[in-house]
Amino acid sequence: MATDGKARGLARAGRLLVAAGILGILASGVLLWQAWRGPGPDTWAEVPAWPGLVALAAAMAVIAAGLVLGLRARVAARAVPATFLRPDEEEKVLAAIREFEGRTSGEIRVHLAERAGDDILAAAREAFERLGMTATAERNGVLFFVAVADRRFAVLGDRGIDEKVPEGFWDDVVARVRERFAEGRFADGLVEGISMAGEQLAAFFPHRPDDVNELPDEISRD
Repeated sequence: MATDGKARGLARAGRLLVAAGILGILASGVLLWQAWRGPGPDTWAEVPAWPGLVALAAAMAVIAAGLVLGLRARVAARAVPATFLRPDEEEKVLAAIREFEGRTSGEIRVHLAERAGDDILAAAREAFERLGMTATAERNGVLFFVAVADRRFAVLGDRGIDEKVPEGFWDDVVARVRERFAEGRFADGLVEGISMAGEQLAAFFPHRPDDVNELPDEISRD
């Protein structure tokens, strides 16, 4: 099971290997320079090139290993709710939520879980209830539920909005989000899905002067 600590450990090890590889390249450069320069007046014998070449190859291998560990660290971080979104990505998603909640009485939330078990829809419905999304006055809450370690997600709309959107609308939202997730653009996928849901909410449940924000505008996590 991926953990935040595992991701940090992999990233740290990757950085150390890259640093060691850079030092190795510098050392191999000195050896190759001596070999290229050839024997000088104070040199007893010609310096062979092969030690420098071996050192260079080893340094490149160490850097490659460090880059692989760095990539693994990024993958591990995306499998943990706490680090699934970088701080700038999280702010981008929250900005999208705030924008549309200023145009509608509906409520949009994003929930990040680590795993969802065998039935992601059941897990999403449980989170929907637990987060109080069925308590809105017009039953117009929308939840984007992401099981980050399982690499699965679901989009749920409460009864009020579900009765009004066109047939197949939620499937279209899921398809859009899935496309961006497949590209590794997780924040963009959530923002585009939020925009699609937000446009429908704004059309059917426009913001009124007496509207109150019934649910917190935050990304919740298990």
